[in-house]
Order: sequence, then C-alpha cells, then structure tokens
Amino acid sequence: MPSETTQSPRKYRQGTGVADWRSLELLVCLGLGILLFWKGLLPAVRTLNTDFPNYYLVARLLREGYGLDRIYDWIWLQRIKDHWGLDQSLVGFAGLTPFSAIPVVPLSFLSALAAKRVWVAINLGLLVACVELLARSTSLGRRRIWLLSLLAILPLRASFLDGQMHLLVLFLLVGAFWAHRRGREVLCGVCVAIAAGLKVYPLVFIFYFVWKREWRAAFAAVTTTIALVLVCGVWIGWDVVRIYSLEMLPRSLQGEMLDPYNLHAASAAALFHRMFLFEPDLNPVPLVNSPSLYAVVYPLWQMVVFLPLFAVVRPMASRETEGVEWSALALALLVSSPVPSSYHFVVAILPAVLFVDACLRKGERVIALVATMLYGLVSIADWFSMIGEHLGGTLQGCLAFSRLWLSAGWLVLLVASLYRDRRHDSERVGHLRFVVPALLGVAGLAIGIVGYRHHFRDRAQEMSRRIATPPGIYLATRPEPYGGRYLFVAMKPEGYRVVDADEHQIRDGRGSSVDQLSYGVGLDGRVGVELAGEGGSVIVQGSDGSVLSQDAESPVFSVDGGMFAFVRERKGHGSLWIAPLGASRDPATRETTDEFDVRQAAFIRSGALVLLAKHHHHAMLYTLVPSAAPASFLSTNGDIGSFAIAPDERRIAFTELVRNRWQLMVFDRQLSRTTQLTDWDCNAFLPSWVSATEILYATDCGRGVGLTALATMEVRPGL
Repeated sequence: MPSETTQSPRKYRQGTGVADWRSLELLVCLGLGILLFWKGLLPAVRTLNTDFPNYYLVARLLREGYGLDRIYDWIWLQRIKDHWGLDQSLVGFAGLTPFSAIPVVPLSFLSALAAKRVWVAINLGLLVACVELLARSTSLGRRRIWLLSLLAILPLRASFLDGQMHLLVLFLLVGAFWAHRRGREVLCGVCVAIAAGLKVYPLVFIFYFVWKREWRAAFAAVTTTIALVLVCGVWIGWDVVRIYSLEMLPRSLQGEMLDPYNLHAASAAALFHRMFLFEPDLNPVPLVNSPSLYAVVYPLWQMVVFLPLFAVVRPMASRETEGVEWSALALALLVSSPVPSSYHFVVAILPAVLFVDACLRKGERVIALVATMLYGLVSIADWFSMIGEHLGGTLQGCLAFSRLWLSAGWLVLLVASLYRDRRHDSERVGHLRFVVPALLGVAGLAIGIVGYRHHFRDRAQEMSRRIATPPGIYLATRPEPYGGRYLFVAMKPEGYRVVDADEHQIRDGRGSSVDQLSYGVGLDGRVGVELAGEGGSVIVQGSDGSVLSQDAESPVFSVDGGMFAFVRERKGHGSLWIAPLGASRDPATRETTDEFDVRQAAFIRSGALVLLAKHHHHAMLYTLVPSAAPASFLSTNGDIGSFAIAPDERRIAFTELVRNRWQLMVFDRQLSRTTQLTDWDCNAFLPSWVSATEILYATDCGRGVGLTALATMEVRPGL
C-alpha cells in the first residue's frame, strides 16, 4: 500500500486541476457578465429601442379603455405613439399576440422609459430565477448553468435592449420542466399555455404531452389556453382575438409578418422566399421563380424538422432521455420558426443546459463539448451575418443563414442522441410509434402543399400589377392621383412621409421630423396633410404650412373647394367634423354622434358626404347631409375597410373582409350591383380612382402583413 506521502502530490495535482477549471469557468462567467452589463443592460435602461414601445403602447391603450380593433394597423398605432410623445421612430404590433401586452399593463402607469427600466430589472430577475430552477432540476451546478446561460450573449443583449418577452417565455418553459420533474403536471401544462399566450410556438408542447400520454399536462395546457382566449376576448375584445387568430396568425406561420425576404431573419421561410419567390421591390432576382416549388419544399422542411423527433420520443423514458426530449423539442421550435430574431434564442438556454447535463450524466464529455460549441456559435451567428454583409455575393447569403445551419446541426445531434438511446433501451415499442408519425407527416405535407398552392394561386397576376416603389421604403399606402401623377404615404426608417413617385416630400412647414400620416387632395390641387405630434394631430396646407384645423386627421375637401371634413378621435373612436376653408379660426362642427365610429369620409358633388363608420360592431357606408343623421348607403356581409368614389360618381371601389382577407370590390350605383375584383390570400387596402376605369390601391401580397406596396388595376366599363 502506498504511503500517505506518495499519495499527496497526486491528490494535490488533481485538486489543482479541478480548481483551475473552476477558476476558468468563474473568470469566463465574470467576463461575459460584465460584457452583458456594459453592452446590454446599460444601453437598455437609457433608450427605448424596439420592441418594448409596441407592448407598452397596447398595454396603455388597454388600461385607458381605448378601442383596440386597430392595434395591427401600422399607421393608427404610429399616430397614438406620436400623440403620446414616445421617442421611437417606428412602432407596430404585427405578429404579436393580444395577450402579450397584458404583462406590461401594470407598468403602463409609468412613462415609457421608466416602464422599460422596470421591465429590464424584471427580466434580469427572470434570468436569475431560470438559473435557480435549472440548478434544482439538473446536476450541473449553478456555476456551469450560469456559464451556459451567459454564452447566449448576443440573444441576451438583444432581449434586454429591445425589451422583449422571450426571457419570460424562457422562465415559463423552465418552470414547466421543473414542475414536470416534480410530477406537478398541471402546473407544467399551465406554464406551457401561458408561454404560448405570449409567443405561440410553445403550443407544440401539447402534442408532445399527448404523444407521451401525459394527459394531465395536456389537459391543463388546453384548458388554460381556452381560459386565456376568454380573458383576451372579454378584456381586450373579441374583434382583436378574431383579427389575430384569423388574419395575423396564418400569415405569420407562412413567414409573411415583416419582410419575408430579409436575410437577417435567417429562417427557412426567408431562405425559400429568397430562392423561389419573385417580388419586384424586395426580391427582384430569385434563384428560381417557382411558387410551386416553394409550396413543396417549405412544408417538406417542416416535416423533416419534427417527424424524426417525434419518431424517437418514447412514452416511458429515463430522466436523462426526457431532458434530451425537451431539449430537442424546444430547439426544433426555434429551427422551424418562420421569423426568428436573435432574441428568440435566449430560449436555447433551456436545451443547452438540459442536453449538456444529460451528456455529463452518461459520461459523454465529447458530445457535451460539441453541443456547447454549436450552441455558442448559434448565439453569435449575428456576427457571421455582419461579416457576410461586408463580403457580399454568395458568401453573404451563406453566412446570413449560418444560424439556421448551426441550429439545424445541433438539432441533428440531439435527435441522433435520442435514437441511440432508444436502440439501447430494453423497452419494446410497437411499429405504430413509427407508422403514426409517418402518416401524420404525409397528411401534414399534403395539407401544406395544398395550402401554399392556394396561397400563391394568383401571385403572378398580382405581381404584374405592381408599381415600382422607390428604395428604402418599408410601406407605401393611401395612394391618391395628384397633378397627373400620384401621392402616397411612405414608411421610412425615420418615420412616415407623404411623397410622390419620385420620393419628393410634400412640404408642411414643420421640418422633416414630424410624421405625415394622412392627407387629402382637392380638385384645385390643394393638399391638406396630417402632422402627428405630441398632444394630437394638426392638419396643415401643403403649400405653405398654414394650419387648417387642430386635433384632426384624415382630411377631405369638398368638390367646390369651400369646405373640408376631417376625423377626430377620442380613445380610438372617430367622429366626423366639417369646417369652411379660409376661416380665421376653426369653426368646425361635429356631424356624427357617438353611435358611429367614423373611419373615412369623402364629399360628393351635391355637397353631401359618404362616410365609412362602424355602427353596432359592423363597418359599412353611410351618406350624410350636413346637420342631418347618417343614412345607410351600402351594407355588405363582411366589414368594409376603405372606399373611393369614381370621378363620375357612378361606381364606388371599396375593400371588404371576405374569408378573413380584405378584397377589392366595385359597387355600381345605377345597377345596384357589386363585383369582386380580387380573391387573394392576402389583402388589398385603400383604393383610389386614377380615372373612370383605373384603380390604384395598396396590397400586401407577397409581403409582410400590412406592409404594402402599390398596384393598379383596370376595371372594365361593364363592371
């Protein structure tokens, strides 16, 4: 037996090695923590950035009792932002669930920046809580969990800077796993459902629970989801729930929420959009212009992501294997996300910790190291994209999607680990566990192909009607003919401007920093522009900047040039006002009662007006003679969104909600006949008449929802 003196040096060397590793891990944690504090937390509490103002705006609207059916209208929400004086160039709620504003409601009593500072502190607390829950659910220890968490340095930085919800989603998913470890399946399901209320993708965990026969968790998740929908419907409004569920969510799942061709999205949806779908402004030179190919390839990709995973998931699995299953499913949701951003990948902390813990429990240190390296590379993939922007060409495209390739490789490693564990397990598994996913996959693929073929059915025809938009414009809308050309409202990086086809801005006398959100054109060439600023909007004359009316929006001029009408809003409810032009003061008179929520108006030659108003929850057209009550003019099965009267006043172009998409219609007053001009799986907005047979309109086909381009359509005289 060796003596004590001969053992001491060996023990000392081993202890020194362990101490060195601990010191190194602590040093790396400290360095990453300082970097996150310097580049993430400090800037986050100094500026609003996006996306926190989006949540804050809707939360405050909810608390103050506004009508919320237009929160997904880019321009309407921008107007509210301007009136409240938020220091943010652009806002929008597209793609966000109505429920996601609720956590910010308690903070909406504060100013926007103060609310964000509290939100940053809450998020920091959520990160600490996630580490603690993971430490109690795994055997890694807090030091290594902090190390893995802080390796997500860029996602964490983006999440704090933008004031995002994904740290709360991470906390809920970690809480769900912690509850699952302790057999609290009801709590597990509740956490998953709340996470899905914030960001829809955790709902897929319900299918996992069903597949694992974890019925209590599945039932709790389903019932909690139903309860959240009821809460949103009662508190926020059923119109908002319907708009999100039927108009926003389907387009979001198709990757058409923001710019679907953007390299920074780094998703499979963006990749296939750039490869196969032509769009004259955003993607003029695809690799192959083939919507049919996209309709097959993208659903096939989604099946490839999920089918192998569910094929190797077992009803009865060991503690380590269940951790890997949760890791693989969480990562698969990120890989398949149609519009992922850097901050989405804070959720990758969960699969990183669970998989590394499972590997170390089994003594698979090399696999744990490979997984950690892939996770670290996924977390800093935005740097590769920035490098690609400088290199250009093919390298730019490859590096732009590096996060997709790396996360897909990491997912392959996880699924391979599950497959290997299954092969070595003694549990007998029937062939149905393989056959059922295959059958579901074939059915899902068929449904996806049919759905996308329908979605792209009239794409080529619609694209042929497009009008080229100047570069650097995110949105073009509200087109109106003007002096042989046309004007429109353009969303630019700095805000909204009324411009012409050559991007010449209408002068307003107030400088370039004020949003121009609407305008009206008179037959004499007069232009009235709405300037949205802190405290309200003002309508000014475009030629000299003279004020036409305070607290006003959406101006229109009478045919004889003697009057103008506008809308005034109170908590999202519009009323119609009329005033004479050239008066020394603003003697405007209100023409509608609170029964009518006015959205748009237009004069006709008789001096009466046609107005679009919501009455008893239904938007329709009315006629209005000043000082009289509105009379019904045109009612349809679906709501009317906007309208325009032809120069001869015989026909009216309007948009109607048909099967949850805004379609372009024409109503012939003489024949009392309505003709549908479009039947697309996208939206047409705000038509105007260029001539008696030509309509100019805004369309979001092939683009993000509501982020429209301009198009023109010939209308046959017989229609």
